[in-house]
Formats: sequence, structure tokens, C-alpha cells
Amino acid sequence: MKLVDRYIVRQLAGPFIFFLCIFGGVLWLNQALNIVDAVVENGQPGMIFVELSLYLLPRVIQSVFPVAAFAAALFLTNRLYAESEYAVLKAAGQTPMQFARPFLIFGIISFIIVSALVHFITPASNNAFYQRQHEIRQEYLSQLIKVGEFINPQKGVTFYFGNLNDNGLLEDILIKETTDSGLQIIHTAPTGRLVDNPDDAKLVLIDGTLQQFDKESRLLNVVQFDSFSYDLSQFSKNLGPRTISVNAKVTTSLPWFIASATPENLGYAIEAQSRLVKTLFSLLMPLLGAAVLFSGNFSRAGFSYRIIFAISLLLGLNTLRGLTESFVVKSPSLSFVLYTPAIGSLGIILLLILISSKGWSGQTILNHLNKNQVAT
Repeated sequence: MKLVDRYIVRQLAGPFIFFLCIFGGVLWLNQALNIVDAVVENGQPGMIFVELSLYLLPRVIQSVFPVAAFAAALFLTNRLYAESEYAVLKAAGQTPMQFARPFLIFGIISFIIVSALVHFITPASNNAFYQRQHEIRQEYLSQLIKVGEFINPQKGVTFYFGNLNDNGLLEDILIKETTDSGLQIIHTAPTGRLVDNPDDAKLVLIDGTLQQFDKESRLLNVVQFDSFSYDLSQFSKNLGPRTISVNAKVTTSLPWFIASATPENLGYAIEAQSRLVKTLFSLLMPLLGAAVLFSGNFSRAGFSYRIIFAISLLLGLNTLRGLTESFVVKSPSLSFVLYTPAIGSLGIILLLILISSKGWSGQTILNHLNKNQVAT
């Protein structure tokens, strides 16, 4: 790698990390808010939120990586123009193709990192995330034992616990049940203790009272007890085995050929090739961001219009990528359409480099067309 290439690649690293943190932080915060609701509703401690949030990081980084690389390339190219460094490079004989080389090198680095994320790291973290969520939903005891709250695990049943000591002793216990026939059963006890066995879970009430009230007969029965074992396993959530979704499988375990895939495997095959398209985008985005700016002539007014055009181009290509996935779902035989956004990006890059190499501008192209018209 030449000295100039190393310089530009190093200069790209700072803006890239900045944009990665900004874009990734916004996206991570948006997804983490959903985790907060799930953690609070299931009565989980704060460390569960931290654990689930860490599982989200590969997914977030994978999503914003190409955008951050694109933004870093725009930022650096604009700065090289503003500080006349690009003009010095051109005066030293640097061609547009040579100037594009460090951005291509940075794109190759991005391609390698995103490939590891897309094909292996993110599916593994998604699998761990969904598995942990599945386990949390089945931890019914943590949802029942909430101090100072009235909990309704199912219709007609209410729990209340006044306090939980450090030694595991529960205080001020109330359990109210209303059967379909209208019979009300109330268990109260000043203290109790949870007994969690591998097969079942029981709440042992100590020195309490059991009250039964029948609305039809208007009779109230009161029984005092020294200890009473209340079965909590009836509130367990038997969710069954977890189904592994497509985004929780590494690419090597997915079918590849879309056209020959069965209807059951079509979604898996499209996911496998869509992941490859994402990695190609991470390869091309740094080069595209730089090419949009250095393809034009220097402007003292700045490059705001070109930057707006570059951002619009990025949004359009990402929208096209989503549309092609929807199209291939309906027409699997035309699976090559998935790669049109990447091919289009490459074509735009080559065109912009060619324009820069030839020194073309809007005025020179117009003059060239006018000369052809006069000649004819």
C-alpha cells in the first residue's frame, strides 16, 4: 500500500467510527426500548437488559456499517477538497483511479468485517437473543413474585406480596381466586417461603387463613392453618420448543439456490443471497461516497448539492434492495434481480470515475452534443 493510500485509509477511520457510533447508537436505542418493556413486564433484573442489549449489537453494527462507511467517505472527500489536499494530489499526477484506490481498500476491509457479521456473528447473536427471550417467558416465578404489586397471572387469580427479605422469606401474602361457579377463595398469611423444585414450585404459607365464600349460598368458611402448600406450577407457561428463525441461522446452514428451492426453503435461500448483497454494499459504499464528490470540478460554494445527491442515491439504492427482495419472493426464477442494486452501484461508480478521468462536466457534455448536432 502506497503512502498516500495509507494516509487516506487512516483518515477514513476516525469519521467512520464517529458515524458508526452515531447511527448505531440511534438504532440500538430504538431497539433497546422494546427490550425494556419485555424486561419490566417479566420482572427481570437490570442485568438481563444488559445481556439482551449486547446480543443486539452485532445486528445493529451490521445494519449501519455500510452507511457509516459511505458517510465517512463523503466527509473525508469533502475535507480533502476544502483543505486543497485533493488539488495537491491531482497536481502531483494522482489520477481519479488512483485516488479511488484507498476507498476501495477501505471497502475491502468493510467487506471482510461485514461478511463475518452477516454470515456468522449476527445469526449466532440472534439465536442467543431469541433463546434468552424464550427462557425469560418461561420463568413464571419471577413474574409472580413482585413485591408491592397486585399480579394477575390468569383470569380470576390475584397475588400480592408485601415484602421479600434477604433470606427469601415473603411477608404479607394474599392470594385470591374466583372460580367459574362464583366461589371465592382467599389465602392470607403473614409469612411464607417459596420452594422451587425441578419438577414443580410451591408456595408454603405459614400461620395463615383460608377463606371460602359462596355467593349462591352466602356462606363463608374460614380455616386457619399452621402451614399450607400452594401449587404454583399451574401458572407455568409451556411454550414448547423454540423454532429457530431464518435470521438466527448461519449462512452455511441455509440453502443457496433460489430458483430450485422448495416453497418451504424459498425464504431461507433468499435470505442467504440477500446477505451476500449486504456484504457487496459494504464493499462499494465507501467508493460510491467518494466518487460522487471527486467526479465533479472544484466549487468555491461547496458541495452541498453533490452531498444531497449522494444521500439521495444511497436511499434510492437501499430502497431498491428492499424492492428486489419482495420481487424475487414472487418470481424466484429471476433471482439475479437481487444483485441489481449492487451492479447498479458499481456501474455508477465506474461512470463517475470515467467522467472524472475525462474531465467532463455538464458544460463540456453540452458543448460536445452541440458540436455533433452542428456536424450533422
